[in-house]
Amino acid sequence: MIKKEKAVSKKKQTILFGLVGRWEDIARRKWIDSEAENDQMGKRLIEHGALCYQNCARELKEALTSLLPLASTIQEEDQR
Repeated sequence: MIKKEKAVSKKKQTILFGLVGRWEDIARRKWIDSEAENDQMGKRLIEHGALCYQNCARELKEALTSLLPLASTIQEEDQR
């Protein structure tokens, strides 16, 4: 676990927030793909994958936001 006292470089923070964005994109794509799936079991499996990526992205984002002092600043810069 990352301690608050330990500084994480801005570069590493940016990389981790990039991973959050990538996981969110994958989850979004899987939700869309699940709508096109005709097989009920296939649809459920795709939705399960989407939910896994969505949950991982959310948890990492929450952890970064709570543990890293520059997290909100970097996130705002990425949205510009």
